[in-house]
Amino acid sequence: MKTTISILLGALLAVALAGCGADAEAEEPATPTEAVAELATIKTMLDTALGQYRRGNVKAADRTVGDAYLEHYEQVEGPLGDRDHERMEEIEEYLSTEIRDLMKDRAPAADVARLIAHVKLDIDRAAVKLRE
Repeated sequence: MKTTISILLGALLAVALAGCGADAEAEEPATPTEAVAELATIKTMLDTALGQYRRGNVKAADRTVGDAYLEHYEQVEGPLGDRDHERMEEIEEYLSTEIRDLMKDRAPAADVARLIAHVKLDIDRAAVKLRE
């Protein structure tokens, strides 16, 4: 019985690992040009989030920044990391944590706006690196 269970578990693990590998191979990394387009989208989303935050819709603002990070910045990390790893990590920290924490703490909108303006400048610098 133990042998049968071990064989079944091994087979399930092999199938699961094979599935992971297939997914990873199917998803090609973004090109630098595609990453620049994603950065432009992120900047627009940050503007949207700031507007939501100023109107008092903290949850929507947090969700918008989260979506910018999860759905768009993930495409930027590889190409930007190849060219400017430190900036890639800084922008990631801003999007994944710092902006969202400031919003959740109900910081003044002016503070959130200043941080977003700073991040957008970093994004512009990242786009320049990706175009080189």
